[in-house]
Amino acid sequence: MNDVADLRMLIGLAHRQVRTILAVALPIFLLSVAVLFSLTPRYTAQSLVLVDTSSKNLLDPNTAATSGLTDNSRVEGEVRIVRSDAVLLDAIRDGNLLSDPEFTSNGFMEPLLAVVGLKRTASSGDKAIGAVLDSFRYAVRVRREGLTYLITVGVTSKDAEKAARLANLVTAVYIKKQVEAKVANTVSAGKILEHQVTAARDVLAQNERNLDLFVTSHGNLQAAGSLQQLRLADAQFGETASDARGPNYGRGISSEILTQYYALQQSAQVARTQYQNLLTRLQDFEAQASLQVADSRIVSAALAPIEPSYPRKGLVLAVMAILALGLGIGGALLREFFIGGFTSEDQVSAVLNIPLASVTPDQAGSEVEKPHGRGLSDTIMSAPLSLFSESLRRIRVSLDQTLLRNAGLLEPETETGVVVMVASALSGEGRSTLATSLARTYALAGKRTLLVDCDLRKPSIHRHVDREPTSAFVNLLRGEPDPGLANMVVTDHATNLSVILGARPAEFPTDELLMGPRVRKLLERARQHFDYIVIDTPPVEAAVDALYLARLSDAVLFVVQWATTPQKAARKAVAALKGHAKDPAPIIAVLNRQDQRKWFAVGGHYVLASA
Repeated sequence: MNDVADLRMLIGLAHRQVRTILAVALPIFLLSVAVLFSLTPRYTAQSLVLVDTSSKNLLDPNTAATSGLTDNSRVEGEVRIVRSDAVLLDAIRDGNLLSDPEFTSNGFMEPLLAVVGLKRTASSGDKAIGAVLDSFRYAVRVRREGLTYLITVGVTSKDAEKAARLANLVTAVYIKKQVEAKVANTVSAGKILEHQVTAARDVLAQNERNLDLFVTSHGNLQAAGSLQQLRLADAQFGETASDARGPNYGRGISSEILTQYYALQQSAQVARTQYQNLLTRLQDFEAQASLQVADSRIVSAALAPIEPSYPRKGLVLAVMAILALGLGIGGALLREFFIGGFTSEDQVSAVLNIPLASVTPDQAGSEVEKPHGRGLSDTIMSAPLSLFSESLRRIRVSLDQTLLRNAGLLEPETETGVVVMVASALSGEGRSTLATSLARTYALAGKRTLLVDCDLRKPSIHRHVDREPTSAFVNLLRGEPDPGLANMVVTDHATNLSVILGARPAEFPTDELLMGPRVRKLLERARQHFDYIVIDTPPVEAAVDALYLARLSDAVLFVVQWATTPQKAARKAVAALKGHAKDPAPIIAVLNRQDQRKWFAVGGHYVLASA
């Protein structure tokens, strides 16, 4: 049941505050639409690159491709390389972006400076390149696709064809620089190896010279047959000296000389082997320098996009519509519960800090109909079991109980009547209708009741009782001779209610009349003849008349129109009444004209069924 009630309350709030919601949401949404369609569309083209982390050797195709343990960091590193300044600067130069207005102009400052008649000073040199690099870096988006080896390279531009061209250009520059880096590494390694080959050649030459000098310095090694055999043994790599011996080899040569000779011979052999190995590796590096391939390859080249990536009008419009509606609802809630009117009994009590007597319904007949005065106040007689009639009786009970608790004014021994003042913060809140209806309720209950129209600036009680206004009351207050209470009172034919009518709308300050002693004496005399004196007063915000009358009243009935009376005005009016009402005169609120349609309120069906 509470959920249903809350839903109905929300629907009712939206219905009451529909103008506030539209006033807030519609301008925001229209402004968003205007800004959205004034934005220059931008297109994003994307190319897809695959990073191959396996090692490759084109000179040895039989070598198995191996994958390291740092593939993830390798791919992340390639992402950083693609969007590095080195790659972007080469793309800027190759794409001639230094003269492209899209990247050389400041998109926000240029129009602003043009409006004030200024021009931005053109940058030159490194500053111009830096400015273009910043703009281009903002247009380039590089990301890794999850945990795969794929990298997406996207470029955003005002032109779809340019976006595709620049995306492919960045990718091509990245691939080219990757190959150049591998070639440079190979060339650098080759230069180092070349120095090692030169050093190995020098070592080999020195060993050969040492061997030749040793042979020359020992004549017996040059003997016929012996030298020839030694040279043959030195030339045959991989064979031992004994394999090359002839029948006359080594005769007449001491073992020390042979040992030295073999040592020199072995050193020359080792130097020759090292030299040949380094020379072979150097040739391999020279071949690799011309056979380098990139580790990354383009899987899918960028194509010119058809739809712009910015702004996404459908998504933006949906988000702005929701945002505008949310702000509109927020404004409605703010107006409903803090700025606007009252819509619940708890709200009235919490905001005004006064008890609430009853909630009266809004129904046909609120306005007095001429010429017979059949308005809402006639419902007391025509429909005594209606919601409105029951709410008036609830006001009467609440008022009587409050007076009993506060001052005991309605105890049996009380001989004087009670003055009940009906007030409101603003005009048009149903104050006069409630005053007439309350007085008729007391009269129908058998109480001697007097209704006094003290709204001298805009009297309206005569319309409710269908009597012509008279000036006797105003004349008395202006100092004319007292005609007597009986000569000022007219009778409501429907209920035998006694009424003191006002005159035509006054064109002079009426507070001077109500602050004098004559109105006090009139009410004192009325207390002697009536049980209840109900007085209708002007709005508190419009005139100070009600504040003077509050001093003479035993209770104040403060009327608040449902969902209409501003909370600020109501709080101000209640504070003023509290400051002027006599102690202990209570101030009791009435929430008037509540919308009784079933989607706005819950309850009331029993009374309607009984009517």
